[in-house]
Amino acid sequence: MAAIRPAATVAARITASPLPQRSIAPSSATTRPDATKTGSILTRSGWTRSDRLINGISPVFVNAPQLPLLDVNFCGECLPFDQTNVVDRWKRVFTLFRLHATDLSDLQRRADSFFPIIDPILEKHDIPADFRYVPLAESGLRPKAVSRAGAAGFWQLMPGTARSLGLTVNSKTDERFNVYKATEAACRYLKALYSQLGSWSLVAAAYNVGPGYISGQLKRHNHRDYYRMHLPRETQYYLFRVLLYKEVMSRPDDYSSFFS
Repeated sequence: MAAIRPAATVAARITASPLPQRSIAPSSATTRPDATKTGSILTRSGWTRSDRLINGISPVFVNAPQLPLLDVNFCGECLPFDQTNVVDRWKRVFTLFRLHATDLSDLQRRADSFFPIIDPILEKHDIPADFRYVPLAESGLRPKAVSRAGAAGFWQLMPGTARSLGLTVNSKTDERFNVYKATEAACRYLKALYSQLGSWSLVAAAYNVGPGYISGQLKRHNHRDYYRMHLPRETQYYLFRVLLYKEVMSRPDDYSSFFS
């Protein structure tokens, strides 16, 4: 689910009974049918240059300090740093983030107001606390964020998805901008995804690309590993971006040498 490009923001269904599909609206940069709503990995964040770098349009990265590889997990699922591709993706999102690291304090201020609201809702629905970082990747915590495809709010819900989750979305009222109601709806959606996927990393992937795409991948492969799954480029990096925010906001001192 996409967001507008907020200026200077540091921040881009497998179904037994069908879950609402997240609409797809590829950008001019890509027209592949499996493209996510932005069509590029970092469009949500306003990382225009970074987006080009990820997609191989701009030159390779400039030299960056050595990134410490610490124990990192998403909802208890450890990041498999024994896989070279995983290490490469992790280093890449951190390298791109260095371009905007000075904006982190602004994002932290917004998070300090946002987390106390959503954390009790996540807990009520038994959604792991790590999902508090999904709205950072989705909207940069801009409450009025609206994408070109029509996704809106902190959680960047599409109109049809929001309505299917019980939110009112019409010309007079749009509850996607109500942080309480939108978070309740997002939690219902995440919980439904987990009941079918059984993996929080796959839930995050499905939240980005849609459960139908993940369902197709599970039918094609004999594993359920997000990190080895064939996914659109944005979704390949989606969980890494979420985890980046978790790491730099929960233990910033451990990465201070990388950003100095």
